[in-house]
Amino acid sequence: MRKTFVIIAGLVIFSLALFGLPLSVIAANVTFSAETTLTLPNGMSLVILSGATVDSLVVNDNSTVTVTVGADTDITIRSNSVQTITASVGTIVCSAGNYNQIRITSSDPNSSHNIGFSTATACSPDQGGGGGGGGGGGGTPPAVPTGTSVKINSNDAQTESANITLTLAATNASTMLVSNYSNFSGAGSWESYTTSKSWTLLSGTGTKTVYAKFRSSAGGESAVVSDTIELVAPAQATSGEVTSGAGGTVSLSNGELSVAVPAGAVSGSGTLSIAPSGSYTAPGANQQVIGGQVYGLTMTVGSSAVTSFSEFITLTFTYNNSDVSGIDESTIGVYKWNAASSSWLNLGGSVDAANNKVTINVASFSQFALIGEKKAGSGELVSLVCAANADVNDPCKAVYYLGNDGKRYVFPNEKTYKTWYSDFSTVKDIGSTELASYQIGANVTYRPGVKLVKITTDPKVYAVDKKGILRWVKTAAIAEEIYGASWTTMVEDVPDPFFINYTVGSDIAAASDFDKEAAKTGSPDINIDKGL
Repeated sequence: MRKTFVIIAGLVIFSLALFGLPLSVIAANVTFSAETTLTLPNGMSLVILSGATVDSLVVNDNSTVTVTVGADTDITIRSNSVQTITASVGTIVCSAGNYNQIRITSSDPNSSHNIGFSTATACSPDQGGGGGGGGGGGGTPPAVPTGTSVKINSNDAQTESANITLTLAATNASTMLVSNYSNFSGAGSWESYTTSKSWTLLSGTGTKTVYAKFRSSAGGESAVVSDTIELVAPAQATSGEVTSGAGGTVSLSNGELSVAVPAGAVSGSGTLSIAPSGSYTAPGANQQVIGGQVYGLTMTVGSSAVTSFSEFITLTFTYNNSDVSGIDESTIGVYKWNAASSSWLNLGGSVDAANNKVTINVASFSQFALIGEKKAGSGELVSLVCAANADVNDPCKAVYYLGNDGKRYVFPNEKTYKTWYSDFSTVKDIGSTELASYQIGANVTYRPGVKLVKITTDPKVYAVDKKGILRWVKTAAIAEEIYGASWTTMVEDVPDPFFINYTVGSDIAAASDFDKEAAKTGSPDINIDKGL
């Protein structure tokens, strides 16, 4: 009678396989939301890293582990005691004297893999190690992502919406895991690293925390980073008393607007009301209402509306960093709605960009809003505004990528562009003055892992790696193994004048020398590809 331990979703279930027959257990979409410790029959302890997703995992009575993988799966099993790992597939990394681990993904051949863990030590502080298919380490830990961080809504202190945007950063990261919980419960599987991600906070007002961690392509995992934000209820209409002798101040609960009435501004005692609204007439085409809110101000004394004041009323607006994302803060002004002309009138105001505050003095009430001019931002695609009859060779047809360094990067041709974007729908038209304000940085190179390239005067075919590094694929058989039987259709000629945008790196002498999917996901955008 053979005893088998079946691991499903982090639980250990004891089963029996009678008469020596193998036990077949398939549990779909098994996810380990936290580090899970396995104790093998021979007493060894192993750790399944959090975020692993497999169809099933079986611990056999001979102290081997059988993993069944399907589409989009990824599991890393670590031995902190550095036991030797034997397997026909997977990537094995042996950290001298620290740990030994194996990572198996859906890209590995077949679906079911048997992994052995012997009691022998794989490596020591003076010895490299790591056997088994996929290679083994060289006595050093796998590269761990560095410079990691996560920011919620550009470091805003508070938000009225649970739907937020995360800004993520990590050097040498290929995948990431994000969660609302510190133990990453419910986080699902690891996903490709990206610098921006839409996210939903836990419901209910109060302080919310988002956690993130990152992995390199070698399996090295970063420490957990986090950021917090206060989720507050949207401000409701509010009112307060104002007197002739003392004046008064009325503010919204979230601090977006405060109205200060000095003594003597009104005759008698009255009620000042602020009514925020997300419904309004949009401003100009290149303008944006900051925070998506306008504010109706009214003042009544008795049953009569006050239309003008004897003293100036001070309005103080505040805004969040995320409210001005893509806005030129120097153009922000307080605008007043003019019902007669059905338009927004710019009243100006004093902008304190360091403290996200705008103040202005007004002599009458209406509907007010903060409005600013949109600007092209980092990561955006821009081009000049074209005339209706512009020729295909007109300079306005050129498309540029705005980098983190404030420079624009040129797409030398449409073939290069199409390795990054499927169409031109996100290209933003800007004026010549704004375009000229961005110095040209360099040409954009092909996105890594998408195409093979060559030049007409050289028969060599190259794979593209990060930062425009070309790696010669030494044989057609290797090209077919990496890119498939139709690899020849993926070869594109780079014009000689643009070939100087690339540098030649190490050759690809075997298919294992280049992972095209890792190369692609490792460069999710041009900023990261160029290291800007």
